[in-house]
Amino acid sequence: MLEPIIDRRDKVNWVKSENIHITLNYLGETDSNTIEDHASQIESVVNEFPPFSLGTTDTGIYPHANDPRVLWVGSVPHDLTLDSFKRKLDRELTHLGYRLDNRQFQPHITLARVKTISRKSSFIHDFLTTEVREFNFEVDTVVCMKSTLTPMGAEYEELKIFNFNSGGQ
Repeated sequence: MLEPIIDRRDKVNWVKSENIHITLNYLGETDSNTIEDHASQIESVVNEFPPFSLGTTDTGIYPHANDPRVLWVGSVPHDLTLDSFKRKLDRELTHLGYRLDNRQFQPHITLARVKTISRKSSFIHDFLTTEVREFNFEVDTVVCMKSTLTPMGAEYEELKIFNFNSGGQ
């Protein structure tokens, strides 16, 4: 675990285990009724794809090592399903009027948000060289979430759940 590299003076908000996720898109300020209105179009895209597997890779920092704000572990697909799904979902969301981030998508799991770090260079070195235990998992749902950042960390509310096509429906 990463606690040994944290100093008592550091202010790091670790993500609660129940909030671990991979973000596909930020939709910005969106009314829950709008999500409901667009649910059938989003569901039609999700239904075109089967569940797929992802695995963990290495650690990383956003936006960059000189200004660590987010600590994350990367996730890598075992096949091309995630890439195909993301492209098709992005096209549909754009068609529905959402303005999406145009940066290259890098699947990752946010571990923590950094407020301050006392020994920045040694912390960054230790974090980036931390060995990540390989963990594989199946992705079978897409959840449209409302997130609210608070001083205690992000709070999430599920707005809509979409299930990938399991082949039996």
